[in-house]
Amino acid sequence: MKTRPRIAILCQGLLALIGCTLVHVAVAAGVQRLFVLDCGESKVPDVSPWSPGVNTGQPAVFSNNCYLIRHGKDWMLWDSGFPDAIAALPDGVAGPRNMRGYRRQTLVSQMAAIGVTPQQVTYLAFSHEHGDHVGNANLFTLATLYIQQAEYDAAFGPNPERFGFNPANYGKLRASKIVKLKGDYDIFGDGSVKILSTPGHTPGHQSLLVRLPKTGAVVLSGDAAHFWDNFNNRRVPSFNFDADQSRQSMDKLDAIVKSEGAQLWINHDVKQNATILHAPKYYE
Repeated sequence: MKTRPRIAILCQGLLALIGCTLVHVAVAAGVQRLFVLDCGESKVPDVSPWSPGVNTGQPAVFSNNCYLIRHGKDWMLWDSGFPDAIAALPDGVAGPRNMRGYRRQTLVSQMAAIGVTPQQVTYLAFSHEHGDHVGNANLFTLATLYIQQAEYDAAFGPNPERFGFNPANYGKLRASKIVKLKGDYDIFGDGSVKILSTPGHTPGHQSLLVRLPKTGAVVLSGDAAHFWDNFNNRRVPSFNFDADQSRQSMDKLDAIVKSEGAQLWINHDVKQNATILHAPKYYE
């Protein structure tokens, strides 16, 4: 009669051990790959609006990337760059502050080269809703959109143009599943991909922390700073939504980078971009 309780206890112990092992494996899986996609380039004749008081009258080139993340069987896209349609325009398209935007290859073709279609992307987020970041947003209506409440209110509210937003770039997402955030958010619940609230450039600007098993932590800063000199000097573009918030967000990213021992990838810094692997190569 004493044997049965002992067997039951032993079975319960084994089940608990197996359960813990399965949980450990699920969490350890995390992010398998991070692809960096070429999502265009911007040329400006005078970079000083981006760095007030510095480089007056100096031309500049801004890189522009999108990031495709493989987590288990799921795909997440961070930013979508300039519209694919401008890849057919050798002279690019005009933008604000005398900017011209260009694409050498489409987002869709780069995704196809690694075997992914827009329909396979189920998690979608943008650093913010400016046209060089949401140009292909309407291709991803099947995905769940993760956006800060403040950014949603600005982008889908009555006066999006006040913030430099054009609903034609992302308007189809209005009918998608949307998760409205009010701060940092752990996308997969395992700490491997975390949205960081970094307002200032726009009302609900956000950045992304990605923890990779081999590469380590990487922070994708969006437009929290446009290039390293601005970040190091906490320099804020004249057209940002809120200068104080912009500096606070740079301070926050700096603290996270130091605590995580992370790499900070500044999206528009063309010199840093030249050192980063692009698809079909990847980080893991």
